Amino acid sequence: MKNSSPATCIVYATQIMPAKHVLIIGAGPIGLETAATLQEAGLSVTCVDEGPIGGTIYSLFPPMTRFFSSPERLAIAGIDLQVAAQEKATREEYLAYLRSVVHTRALPVKTYEKVTEANHDGRSWHVTTRGRGGQLSIHEASHVVLAFGGTHQSRRLGIPGEDLPHVDRHLGDPHRFFGRKVTIVGGKNSAAEAALRCWRVGAEVTIIHRGDGLHERVKYWIRPELQSLIDEGRVKACFNSTVTSIEPDSIQVKTNGLEQTIECQDVLVMIGYQQDPTLLKMFGVDYDGPQSAPVHDPVTMQTNSNAVYVAGTAIAGTQQRFRTYIENCHVHGGRIAAAILGNPPPPEVPARVLPES
Repeated sequence: MKNSSPATCIVYATQIMPAKHVLIIGAGPIGLETAATLQEAGLSVTCVDEGPIGGTIYSLFPPMTRFFSSPERLAIAGIDLQVAAQEKATREEYLAYLRSVVHTRALPVKTYEKVTEANHDGRSWHVTTRGRGGQLSIHEASHVVLAFGGTHQSRRLGIPGEDLPHVDRHLGDPHRFFGRKVTIVGGKNSAAEAALRCWRVGAEVTIIHRGDGLHERVKYWIRPELQSLIDEGRVKACFNSTVTSIEPDSIQVKTNGLEQTIECQDVLVMIGYQQDPTLLKMFGVDYDGPQSAPVHDPVTMQTNSNAVYVAGTAIAGTQQRFRTYIENCHVHGGRIAAAILGNPPPPEVPARVLPES
């Protein structure tokens, strides 16, 4: 007979850490770069993530997606990002690059460990994580860096039917839409790329967007081709339109005040993401402003909470218009290292003009 007793949840004893041990929460590009920078400065570090390294890139980017930024702007920790075609890196190339950075720099990264609790005893932080198998670990740290990004939750339409099983918020592999009627809600980069890639694999594509056309900041190598397909009628587009409800086999749309029904088999809602403030609340970090961005000192990256810092795109909260990217966050690790060690902040790096803005 099978043992029907419940699975045992093992709690590992807290390890005794050096006087200055830094726990970095988030193993994306800037979390990894911060770990490398602090380690190079002589600090002991541990990096944990609830998913794999580069989790946002892994989970949100469809296969073979190309970055907007050039390779030299995406490179981290002083290690060149080499791309075989001398073009912008693909999702797969960048994930492979991140793996090589972890190996080359011997970064202590623990993946699939979700932070569930955090307490400060007046001397150090005690952070509990839960692994995929349910096991618990307790990490003691003198300092904590929150580098968990800002795209945790998909924005919602707030309409009936958006939780039906044929409604998705990530493109994934477009192959699954071959021969299907696909309606895509949105008109910025993710929606535009999804429309083009679904059409290329043989889907019948309709775009629904509240604007009067494709957004002006759609990637320059996607916008002209998609616009041409729309002009030729090969991709249908309903601009100045909002979705009022989603049915099992159709979508209700209001265009310039007039209601219409569009038949569809799949719906992709691609209207952006928002930051989950759970960890900010857990560590007592204040956040405010229209983007609910964590309050911090931009010189040291320290928040209002004792020995807690922020790094990477996490500093921007929920971005309505993306202005904080990997490429303008490279300075965060150096600022945090200087603050922890009591050194003067590193020299300011002139801000580069970002074509993505």
